[in-house]
Amino acid sequence: MKMQGLSTTSKQLLIKIYSNSLLRVKNNVEILSQNLHLTEDYVRELCSSMKKDGLISESNGDFRLTDMGRSKFEVVFTGGVFDIIHPGHVFTLSSAKRLGDVLVVVVARDKTALRNKGHKPLNDETQRLELVQALKFVDASILGSEGDIFETVMKVIPDIIALGYDQKYDESELKREAKRRGLSLKFIRLGTKMPDIKSSKIIEGNKDIMKDF
Repeated sequence: MKMQGLSTTSKQLLIKIYSNSLLRVKNNVEILSQNLHLTEDYVRELCSSMKKDGLISESNGDFRLTDMGRSKFEVVFTGGVFDIIHPGHVFTLSSAKRLGDVLVVVVARDKTALRNKGHKPLNDETQRLELVQALKFVDASILGSEGDIFETVMKVIPDIIALGYDQKYDESELKREAKRRGLSLKFIRLGTKMPDIKSSKIIEGNKDIMKDF
């Protein structure tokens, strides 16, 4: 983690500006003060100081991270379908968050889930996105690309990609593609305490209940 030399509030501000940008939320003083539960005067003063330090820039009242500001924290990128949030997801995502400072979770599109799983998700992509974003340790959840995983990686530019214990990705192939695109990434395979808990098994075991939905 790269937060040395910054106050806790400054770190939180940088992270919020980054996550808001991914979520396409404006980063003006009013919104940032609401996000961080700080007065607008304090946020304005803090942003002014961070602009002088070269950590953020401003255009028409909207703040953005500079390369220096982005370098002050580590972003962890992970993804999945997340059809039904269960304890296995909570363990995996909380473990991913501990790898860095910011957790970005990519939620698979309906078409991607259908192609990879062989069946449509119980919940559509908008519902699944909202479920993931509601988890307190998720800084930003975004919908993935219907094509290559790296289309989304290039939007996030993470420091670490955390792969689920059962995700069928070839790590060596991912590393080669990251290098080809000029990205310096760490790839970490996450473990699980609950390998038998999966959304597909929960749905299979409760088919009678699901018929009512």
